[in-house]
Amino acid sequence: MLLWFEKHQREMPKFAGSNKGMNEIAIRYTFRKAEKLCSQKLIDELFAKGKSLFFGQFRLVYLEMQAFGKPPLKVLMAVPKKNLRHAVCRNRMKRLMRESYRMNKQKVEAYFDQSGKNCSLAIVFMGKEVIGQAQTNAAIIQLLMRLIKTHEKTSG
Repeated sequence: MLLWFEKHQREMPKFAGSNKGMNEIAIRYTFRKAEKLCSQKLIDELFAKGKSLFFGQFRLVYLEMQAFGKPPLKVLMAVPKKNLRHAVCRNRMKRLMRESYRMNKQKVEAYFDQSGKNCSLAIVFMGKEVIGQAQTNAAIIQLLMRLIKTHEKTSG
């Protein structure tokens, strides 16, 4: 006779395309407080001295900063009230942007971690209407890849 928890116990998820089992290192898709750009001084400096990249309806402002600790990137998500009047729409866009960044930040973090440099980023939505997750995801991926390419050109 099986106990209730034995009957309803779920299988442990396996890593996609992996036969290695427990030796595989899991990628953590998190966006923690330490990764968020909160300091008003850093935000002002970022927008005053930072460089911009554009893709679609998004603008990425970046600035290489002094070493500020373990997370190599600090990120700010912004949706201007001028573009999207309703708070519900602004919050939805910020949620979509955070989700896209969270799922695609590994390459950029690894690049800045290897180079030993830190960077502050601001991702700003410049569109007039809310767009879907697929468009947001594609644009964020393109911006992050462009950031790596432009940083490689300027630093090396």
